Amino acid sequence: MEEEGCYEKRRIRITAFLIVVVFTISGIMGGCFFIPNTPQKAVRLTILKNGHPIIALTETPKKVPGGSVYGYSGKRAWQYYKVKTAFDASNGEININTLAVNKPKAGSNFYRLHVVYPVA
Repeated sequence: MEEEGCYEKRRIRITAFLIVVVFTISGIMGGCFFIPNTPQKAVRLTILKNGHPIIALTETPKKVPGGSVYGYSGKRAWQYYKVKTAFDASNGEININTLAVNKPKAGSNFYRLHVVYPVA
């Protein structure tokens, strides 16, 4: 009888420990990859918000050269970043792989991101 109670308590402790470990690792990974304090992290966060966690974790956003930004909707002052894998940007019709990043506002450390589309 006592052995059953001992095993039950042990199982509860192991489950609680695993839950704490999973949440801790998730918090650390989220902080490392998805706080938009760099342009690349802002791109990853936007991809994640659009429902593509695998692309957000595996892609490395690359800056688009200055002369290539004229083919996209958006302002020239923005920094444009491209990912290899195109993803759906919430509208279900257009797959995109280029995003524009705005510098942080005064007093903020976080970049703002804009979804841009190729201009025909």
